[in-house]
Amino acid sequence: HAINLAMVEAASRLAASGIRVAITHQTGERDLDLVRAAYERAGLAARVEAFIYEIDREMKAADVVICRAGATTLAELAASGTPAILVPLPHALDNDQLQNALNLAKAGGAWCHEQKSLTPERLAAEITRLLTTPGTLSAAAAAAKSQGRPDAVIRLADLVEERMGLRRKSA
Repeated sequence: HAINLAMVEAASRLAASGIRVAITHQTGERDLDLVRAAYERAGLAARVEAFIYEIDREMKAADVVICRAGATTLAELAASGTPAILVPLPHALDNDQLQNALNLAKAGGAWCHEQKSLTPERLAAEITRLLTTPGTLSAAAAAAKSQGRPDAVIRLADLVEERMGLRRKSA
């Protein structure tokens, strides 16, 4: 909800910036109409959905994703090599989302903005900067991709088999 509200308020600033932007926005059911109306008022082309089933395809197609920083989300971003503006859930257990976000940001694949400091002005400025600074997003995409572990399932299965005594320790 907090990200939805920030984007609603940032929409008019993005439109005024003059940059060309195509937005795909997953809102959840509660904010669907609010977000759609805000983009229409701002004159921005936006596909707004309550839920996107093929989010992996959307991430791969995106120049930048704005999202929370849960472990699965960050794994998807890394696997797709998609840079992100991360807004960690402030009440996550042990503040794990903030740590996740800071780790990917430190690697160069994301930018972390805590929810308490996420203003529409700051969000619009960040999006504008990223879309108008040559090379920034491609460098971040490579950094995000470098954090991915495409063989994670195999490595986990090997570890389980090793612990069960079904195979010897890998070199």
